Amino acid sequence: MQREVSVLWGEKKVVLRQTARAVTPFGGLSAFIEFLKRIGLPEQVFRDLPFCLSSPNAIPAGETFTAFLIAVVAGARRFAHSSMLRADRALHAMLGMKRFPTDGTIRNLF
Repeated sequence: MQREVSVLWGEKKVVLRQTARAVTPFGGLSAFIEFLKRIGLPEQVFRDLPFCLSSPNAIPAGETFTAFLIAVVAGARRFAHSSMLRADRALHAMLGMKRFPTDGTIRNLF
């Protein structure tokens, strides 16, 4: 799909195109995620968490904690609000997560 649209203020034209790439409204989190990488948060979380999950289907506890942190930064006020991030494939790619935990998984971590 491609469509040309006139802008509201001015004489320019804007071309709208459809893409198969993942797009996220949380693109601004990329700077925060880069900051977390630079301070070594993933290594510290995996090293200092007092437990390790042994189920073959379990999402690692460090990734669950990081998902909680990202949900709070993205504006979640309740555990249930973290579910809005589960469908965002681009955010998962920025975090390097194959699966994003549910609100129940995050709640059970605590």
